[in-house]
This record gives sequence, structure tokens and C-alpha cells, in this order.
Amino acid sequence: MKRALDVYYPGKGFPSVSTTGRSCSLACRHCAGRYLEGMVPVTEPEELVSFARALASGGGRGMLLSGGCDAEGRVRLERFAQAIREIKGSTDLVVNAHVGLTPRSGLEELFEAGVDCFSVDVYGDDGTVEEVLGVRAAADEYAAVVGHLLDIGAQVAPHICIGVRGGEMGHERAAVDRMARLSPGTLVLISFIPTRGTAYAARSPPDGGEIVSVVSYARSALPRTRLLLGCMRAKRDRSWEMEAVRAGLDGIVLPSEETLRAAASLGYEVRKKETCCAIV
Repeated sequence: MKRALDVYYPGKGFPSVSTTGRSCSLACRHCAGRYLEGMVPVTEPEELVSFARALASGGGRGMLLSGGCDAEGRVRLERFAQAIREIKGSTDLVVNAHVGLTPRSGLEELFEAGVDCFSVDVYGDDGTVEEVLGVRAAADEYAAVVGHLLDIGAQVAPHICIGVRGGEMGHERAAVDRMARLSPGTLVLISFIPTRGTAYAARSPPDGGEIVSVVSYARSALPRTRLLLGCMRAKRDRSWEMEAVRAGLDGIVLPSEETLRAAASLGYEVRKKETCCAIV
């Protein structure tokens, strides 16, 4: 059977929305709120409904609903639950919610409101959480969010950031092992990007070989899980992408043209999708 490779191009039809604007109570060493600056600021429920209807009327496919965390590591999306319900009832948009350490009751509320998919960052050890995020939480708590979502029947896409500790490797295999115990349908691998204005700005990203090694380990640990390389990764060196595909990826966001040509020449069925990779 011909092997398929899904390639994702979210674009303007699948924007990222920040429900807190540029505000975040954490000062994560790899982010410091900088990534919120690239999201569409929509801070009130009625604003979100208007934004979604305009997106749908313009041919949009869906949105990533995110925002800054509070001091407890939560992205407080519950106050948008009724707005999500209205959006799902009046449009065909797909909603992917980035929730952080939201408790089970909040996850249930969002799921019942109609959220299609949940994205959850997960970590391999407590030291990584403490150093990078600066939040008083254990790695087990992030994995527990994934477990809660699976328990209630939600679609969930855990994310592991390779080299999140300023480019240093260490937590990745333990994070994969945590997910292997839960067997999610999807696992998204991303990688550290040195970002101006953050504590890790002068660090180097993990190299291609390190990323490929995590892909290979994850494929072995989760043989039936949909394994993806997400959009958040350094893209200056793309020479290793095809090696990562051959190591076991089922999909990749914004691949290089060289990767697409190589995949086609090797007999892959390349399937292009204009959505977030977390959406099945």
C-alpha cells in the first residue's frame, strides 16, 4: 500500500486567536508572551462570535483558540464556552482549543460547548516545567489534562517541544513515554525556536539529528498514533525534514519544497490540507 504524507497549510483560513490579547501572567523563558503578538486579539465572547462569523463568511476553515496563561498555568477559555456554542451552532468552523492546566470540569464545559480538538503542551520532567515555565506544577499534571480529555471522549493532540529547555535535550523521551501510557490518537512534535526578547534568545535550536531521533523514538513508542511535525519549529535548516518523514511522521506542517519533491519521488501520496495539523 502506498504510504500517505499529510502536509498542512493553515494560512489565513485557520488563524490563531488570543483571548487575552498580548497578556500572559507567566514569563516562560522560551516565549515571554512573544508568540501572542502574532495572534489575532479577540478578548470578549461577543467579539469572538463576530470574528468567527466573518471568518466563516470569508471561506475560513476554523481557528486555534488560545491566549496567555494565568499564574496557575491555565488558559481560561471557559468564559468563552457560550460563544463557542453559538459559533458551532451557526457556522461550520472547526475549533482547536489550547487549554494549559485547565481542570477536568473546565475541559468538560468546553467539550460540551463543541470544541473539536484540544492542544495540550506536555513535558517529561518537573525540572523542565520549573525552569522553562516558572509555574508551580508537575509534569504529571500536564499529562493528566491529556488523560482527562481522553476519558471524556475528546479529540486531543498533545504537543512535545523538542529542546524546549533553551535548546538542550533531556525531557523529550520521558514526555513521549508519558504519552505512550495514554495512547492518544495524535502526537505533535514541535521544537525550540530562539526568540528575540526571551531569556533563551541567544541559545541555538536543536539540530536536525536530534529532532529525527525524537521522531524515531516516538514512532517506536506509539506505533498506532498519528505522528506529526508541527508549525512551531526553526526553519532555517530544512535538510533533515525528509529524514524525519522516513523516521515515521504521518504529517508535517509547512514542509519545504525539497521535502515535497523527495516524498513524491519516494512514492508517498502527498495530501495537502488547509487546516491546523491537530485536526483529524
